[in-house]
Amino acid sequence: MAEKDTVIRLTGVSKMYKLFGSKTDRLKEALHPFKKKYHKPFYALRDINLEVKRGEILGIVGVNGSGKSTLLKLISGIIPATRGSVEVKGRVVPLLELGAGFNPEFTGLENIYFYNSIHGYTRKQTDAILNEILDFAEIGEFIHQPVKTYSSGMKARLAFAVSVNIDPDILILDEVLSVGDELFRRKCYARMEQFFKGGKTILFVSHSVQAINQLCTRSVLLSGGQLILEGPTKLVTAQYERYLYAKKEMMATVREEIVELNKNEALKAAAYAELAAAKDTPTAPPHPTDEPVVTANTPETARQAAKELLKPKAQSLPNLIPKSTVEYRNAEVDIFEMCIKTVDGLKVNVLIPGDRYEYSYKVSFRQNAKNVAFGMMFKTEKGLDICGMNTENIQMLVEQTIAGSIFLVRWSFTCNLLQGTYYTNAGVSEYTAGKHRFLNRIVDVLVFKVREQAQPVNSGMVFMISEKPQIQIIN
Repeated sequence: MAEKDTVIRLTGVSKMYKLFGSKTDRLKEALHPFKKKYHKPFYALRDINLEVKRGEILGIVGVNGSGKSTLLKLISGIIPATRGSVEVKGRVVPLLELGAGFNPEFTGLENIYFYNSIHGYTRKQTDAILNEILDFAEIGEFIHQPVKTYSSGMKARLAFAVSVNIDPDILILDEVLSVGDELFRRKCYARMEQFFKGGKTILFVSHSVQAINQLCTRSVLLSGGQLILEGPTKLVTAQYERYLYAKKEMMATVREEIVELNKNEALKAAAYAELAAAKDTPTAPPHPTDEPVVTANTPETARQAAKELLKPKAQSLPNLIPKSTVEYRNAEVDIFEMCIKTVDGLKVNVLIPGDRYEYSYKVSFRQNAKNVAFGMMFKTEKGLDICGMNTENIQMLVEQTIAGSIFLVRWSFTCNLLQGTYYTNAGVSEYTAGKHRFLNRIVDVLVFKVREQAQPVNSGMVFMISEKPQIQIIN
């Protein structure tokens, strides 16, 4: 490598896999005297050019199947490139498939020495860090048993402990780790934080835009095996979300616009400037629409094009449908037509923080009921309740419903949630002689996403502080 600070360089890199229709086709191709091809070429990566400097934290984003994991495996040396060159300077530790390099017949202890030897550690060097590895893994006497007897969790814990106690020059992380119980996971995250703050070169793949924005100094966007955008993280993730949330019929157009954006440095700079300026504004976060990108040849037109590119807009994704819906029915009462709408009446499932919305559903009674209450709940994708309301709590009981009646229930709210994926519940209850009984209750009836909040200083699930704090000396 020519540049002293460049530790990773990919030049014209492609990775092609041969797809055969059957095992017989594979054999025919191998034995054919004239080398007839029976396969279809599939390019997981095509013509990738990329440089990473020492100390950079590079975010890699893209939808499933875009080539992210293939790119990391090429850089890690796990698989070879079909075409092009991959140059890496320094010791690489990939946290991709935990435990993939272990020999199942070896004991855990033997695998520690085996794994470290692959990364250039002598037995004496491994001896020096052995206690740290064992303390971190927390698998006790099982360290002397063959790895094939380990549970998947134990194997992952040992693999993670070994990997993070090697001192890497380049650390490769594929997605958020999920190892062991919550206390052990927190220990894993704490160790990762040390790497992020320690000046290491890190390649980080995640579907969490929030994590990429918080941790990465630069990012790239992959699509269909091609690198279609690179630049400041905020710019790349904004365009990634633009493509991710685009209507199906607009996705090809949006992708082409992003490719053109990557070629236009004036528009890139203007778009990033708009994003940077938005950090200081209390308005809803800037997010792009499906509008075409305006060609920018001057700084002024670039600025105007960037504003159009980053205009906030709630959307409806047709394939965003919960797969965990469960209905608890105790009576002939139906809950239907659940939806979230904007103040203009547009049905959406991608929300903008700070905007007003309405969550509504209809209830049809096929039997009489007394003292009826309606309820709702918002919760995280892990099932944690965020907020809920029941009309019984605010003395809004319907004294009598008759068979055949239909009610429309509407809940207005301001979206104060931070970026993430959330679910809703809906329920109808009857209160008789002081006792509560669900007539019908549907869990995970809707799923919706919230885009990134404009003020990056907020963290958690809900932004409650909308004004600057007051600080004064009192003594």
